[in-house]
Amino acid sequence: MVKDVVCEKKSIYLARNMKKFDKTFVALGVVLLSFLMASCTVRRGTVVLTGQEDFREGDLLFRCGYGAESKFVTAASHSVYSHIGMLHYDKASGGWMAVHAVPGEAEAGEREVLKVEPLSAFYAKERAEKGAWARVNCPDSVAAAAAAYALSKVAQHVEFDNDYALGDTTSLYCTELVWQAYLHQGIDLSDGQRHEVPMIVSNEGTCMFPSDIEKCSNIIFVQSFKTKNQ
Repeated sequence: MVKDVVCEKKSIYLARNMKKFDKTFVALGVVLLSFLMASCTVRRGTVVLTGQEDFREGDLLFRCGYGAESKFVTAASHSVYSHIGMLHYDKASGGWMAVHAVPGEAEAGEREVLKVEPLSAFYAKERAEKGAWARVNCPDSVAAAAAAYALSKVAQHVEFDNDYALGDTTSLYCTELVWQAYLHQGIDLSDGQRHEVPMIVSNEGTCMFPSDIEKCSNIIFVQSFKTKNQ
């Protein structure tokens, strides 16, 4: 009798969770299908980088790409941006660089590690259809310290966090890198916000999207870059 009751409860639990599981994959399927349909007709433009004279070390960079992952992130977070990085001024080249963590851009056979690259590469037309920059409400010295933290992780060849696990800082994904950089300066750029995601995305069941930082109360402004159609 007791055994039958336990089995019945387990069956109900599995049935309920299977429904959630099915809905998740239906949603993922819709996003992927939308991407495949859009990729056939999309007109790619170039993000025009204006206002660089006002940039400061540690400012934030947002972008939205064309890939399936970008479409999933924007759909799940109800935002136009799917990726985030940080600004760093490289004295050797005399130009602004993007410090970020991104999957799928490493050369064949190479590890996917954090990277520093020119803004022209970060906002290359094959990678970005939209872009913006933002500033954290803090002194310049704090923002510079945050950028220095991110650069130290690049120097350590920290790998991209394919598990999207905030509880493990031995590897980092894009939002996690920016969040950790400022968290080490005493600023929580997430305001405690998290998004529930399928376990196939993160075994923690939650992760942080760029939109969680974009909408943070510590952000002074988010200024969009214009996009010029080709």
